[in-house]
Amino acid sequence: MSPQDTGAVIRGYYDAWTSGEFGQAASLLAPGLRVEVPVNSYPDARSFAAALEGFGSLTTRTELLAAMSSGSDGMLLYDMDVPGLGTLRVAEHFTVENGKITRIRQVHDTAALRAAGFVG
Repeated sequence: MSPQDTGAVIRGYYDAWTSGEFGQAASLLAPGLRVEVPVNSYPDARSFAAALEGFGSLTTRTELLAAMSSGSDGMLLYDMDVPGLGTLRVAEHFTVENGKITRIRQVHDTAALRAAGFVG
C-alpha cells in the first residue's frame, strides 16, 4: 500500500466519524482491529466502533492539526471539544493493511476523562 493510500484511509476514517458517519468510519476498521488507548479496552472492531459512536457523538468540534503517513503507518493529531471536558488534544497512530485500519494507538491526557467517569 502506498503512503497516499494509507493517508486516504485514515483521513477517510477521521472525516467520517467527525461528520457523524459512524458506520462509514467503522467500515474502514479491520475485523481483527487492535486498539491501544489510555483508558478502557476494546477487544474487537465492533466494540471500538460502538465506543467511537458513543463518545464521538458528544464531540461538538474537531480541528485536524497534522496528518502524515509512510508505508502502512499513519498519524493524526487533532483537537476535539467535548462538553464538560473542554478541549482534548489527541494523537493517533494507525496501521493500515489492504485498505483497512488494523491497529489504532491513541495518546491523550486522561485527567478530564477520569474525572468525568468515562473510564470503565
